[in-house]
Amino acid sequence: MKFTSSENVDVKKNVIIFIIIALILFFVDRSENKYFKIIRFSINDAIIYSTVIVKSPFNFAIKISNSITNFFQSKNTINQNEIIELKNEINKIKNENISLRLQLDNFKKIINEENYQFQTIRTKVLMYKSNILQETIIINKGEKDGVNVGDPLIKNNVLVGKVIKTNFKSSHGILITNINSRVPVKIGDKSYRAIVVGNPNTEKRLNLEFLPKEFSFNDGDYIYTTNINNIMPEGILVGRMILKDKNNFFASPLYDFNQMDYLTIITMKR
Repeated sequence: MKFTSSENVDVKKNVIIFIIIALILFFVDRSENKYFKIIRFSINDAIIYSTVIVKSPFNFAIKISNSITNFFQSKNTINQNEIIELKNEINKIKNENISLRLQLDNFKKIINEENYQFQTIRTKVLMYKSNILQETIIINKGEKDGVNVGDPLIKNNVLVGKVIKTNFKSSHGILITNINSRVPVKIGDKSYRAIVVGNPNTEKRLNLEFLPKEFSFNDGDYIYTTNINNIMPEGILVGRMILKDKNNFFASPLYDFNQMDYLTIITMKR
């Protein structure tokens, strides 16, 4: 005759406790109650920053190793970081000029169009996740910093993505290449309206939906945001049209998503 051992009883108790805790956390995550929202935000922030802290020693060790290697390999060469910063600054100025020209041309076409002004917040990318279906990021600014769901994320005046979820001091964002991303845009000098959708097959392309029946693009036409119900600011660069022939074209993003470190959040009051 076999009796239940104390070890088996303890294991069963632990399993039951784990299931109860999991159900409680699931309920808290789904509930819109004010107090549960505070708990959820606090837990999410704690998990995110704990992950960052745990990864920090490994990242630090990698940086030290890379620094030592670079010191011996590039002792007498120009600082590569300075070159990258200068290139980013040049791209930022160039993109700002293009964006301003597009906005000016658009304002000339539309009478009495309101010129929206927005505030911005500088943010650091804490994590970057990429897989076949989607690309997401986590940033170090949240609801307490004035960030709202739907706020655009830009780099050098080029649209990178938007905020989809906020915590107190962190937020989740999706990139424009994410399959769930939808951005209202205008294309080229004729301002064809469309919706840019992320392409899950490649990060080098964007899909275009809801194009007008009659359209004609030029190779290199700029794609920029259009303001519909104050969802997006007017005139932020999104990409360019790549034309192989009349019926073979695609949209290409302007930003290299592998170089994301710091981004700018445009705060949209809704």
